[in-house]
Amino acid sequence: MGKIVSFKAKYMENGHLSIPKEVAASLLLRKGEEVRVLIEKVRFDKMSFLRLSGIWKDKSEEEIQIYREIVKERERFGRGEIKL
Repeated sequence: MGKIVSFKAKYMENGHLSIPKEVAASLLLRKGEEVRVLIEKVRFDKMSFLRLSGIWKDKSEEEIQIYREIVKERERFGRGEIKL
């Protein structure tokens, strides 16, 4: 088995997948050369992300919703989120 590389690709309108130039170069790919492709659709898992993200990891869905409502209320008065 050859070198294995993992990367994100876009599914193009013409049915092809994009391969970043850096990946093609690292594999020494030439146009027309065949490659083996394993496909996994990337899906954003919000709760897993929040569990791993600092102060959000222990927050319930209700607490997160309260935060969202506070942000919306601030935006109504032109305050929005604080930029650091």
